[in-house]
Amino acid sequence: MSVRWLVLLIALFGIAQMPAACSGAGPSGAAPVPESRENAAPTAAPAAAAGTASGNAPYAGVVMSYPHSGCSYQYSPVDFCDAAHRAQINEAIRTQVPNFNTHYILAQLDERKEYFQRSIVLIDSRDGTVYPLPIDAFSGPLVDKEGAREYGKVETSREADTFCVSSALLVYRAFEEGRFCFGFDGVRFTGHTTQYMQ
Repeated sequence: MSVRWLVLLIALFGIAQMPAACSGAGPSGAAPVPESRENAAPTAAPAAAAGTASGNAPYAGVVMSYPHSGCSYQYSPVDFCDAAHRAQINEAIRTQVPNFNTHYILAQLDERKEYFQRSIVLIDSRDGTVYPLPIDAFSGPLVDKEGAREYGKVETSREADTFCVSSALLVYRAFEEGRFCFGFDGVRFTGHTTQYMQ
């Protein structure tokens, strides 16, 4: 076998082993977690890249752990990889510090400002991976047919292993109002179950 073929096989094998973000890899649509990361002790955050908050890793991609199409949950109009969302995610990495479960940045992204709607992503400050909460948006309480008149409230802290959203959740064209609490196990959200998680 020639050296050229050997190099090509090695390159192809290496690409096949890379985790896929937003590709639908795996039976659940979740990008696989490399074994070394899954079983390894947390490592120190890399030195800050230019334009990032001290210790935050740069953007590394979006991981969708539930049925999805590209970077949108199935049937959702929200594309977490488009230019508007990428800009907001990069701004959160650049300016925010972890505010959930020791090393995650819980970031609120603007969706439809005229309806006071935002979405939520968790950004792993250690490696830059982004995990969108499986909703279309959340807002404050619905007042009338015009919708909300304020933003919903999010309760989180760096020491907490759950965060709570007091709001109207919009998921698959339906609203659900109340106080909803979520956890995160490193791959999937736990706690309250939305339609996109089923």
